[in-house]
Amino acid sequence: MTKAKTDPATRTGRGLLEEAAARLEENGIEEAALNAQWLLASALGIGRLDLLARRGMEIPSAARQIFKKNLDLKVRGLPLAYIIGEQNFCGLRLKVDKGVLVPRPETEELVELVCSSLKKRRNQRGKAVSLLDFGTGSGAIALALAARFPELKITAVDISARALKRARENAALLGLSGRVNFLKADSLGAVPGKYHIIAANPPYIPTAALAGLQVEVRFEPRLALDGGGDGLKIIRRLIKEAPRSLEKGGELFIETGAGQWKDLAGLFYGRFWSGSRALKDFSGKQRFIYGRTWG
Repeated sequence: MTKAKTDPATRTGRGLLEEAAARLEENGIEEAALNAQWLLASALGIGRLDLLARRGMEIPSAARQIFKKNLDLKVRGLPLAYIIGEQNFCGLRLKVDKGVLVPRPETEELVELVCSSLKKRRNQRGKAVSLLDFGTGSGAIALALAARFPELKITAVDISARALKRARENAALLGLSGRVNFLKADSLGAVPGKYHIIAANPPYIPTAALAGLQVEVRFEPRLALDGGGDGLKIIRRLIKEAPRSLEKGGELFIETGAGQWKDLAGLFYGRFWSGSRALKDFSGKQRFIYGRTWG
């Protein structure tokens, strides 16, 4: 029995992309064309822009099979980063899997806020500054800062051994292994030493809201998402413990859910904190919390 021949049009990059984008759109996947491009580029082992420049080329059978398999995963709702195994973050290519949260643009904004503070401290002090990345996950925040500030002393902690393994692998791939000290810990109290800056992207989604999240997000580790009854369990503990882990004049930066500041502002009372405020993201939402200790 003779096998049916593949339509020549669907063997080219252009044909495969059009067919895949249509299927993704039919299944309610946002940014269908962009997702299709990343999936095909990954199957070919080339960059997305390289693919677009050569979209008329015929795609080898092996790459088409990989593409089809990964397209099926995307239709099921699996995050693109998990399928292709990496995510761009602050110009770094980070390896990710189901054991870590996919780094997001909002967290890149958190990094930029910390960078502004580090630049001021560099100019004012002229000496090494220490930073703690609490809940490091894939190592995104710690490694982005290590790449920009070679003199920065960084400790990155996480409760998940799997996440720490991935973070260490990312550090090695980026040539930053000697720049970050990774530790397993579930609270600031379990981390030795004091730091000039603490940065954190903790879980902040209320438990009851997890079931209503987008399908893609529900594939991500619950440990990195579930913030307890009102979403603030971990954040409250961070704010409470931070003064003991910060140097005089130390700073705390936390990424939160939009609008959560109103329930947290009262925790920054005068005995420990000299000031605090909510900081907005690029869309104008109160996304980040900033606190500074006396000193």
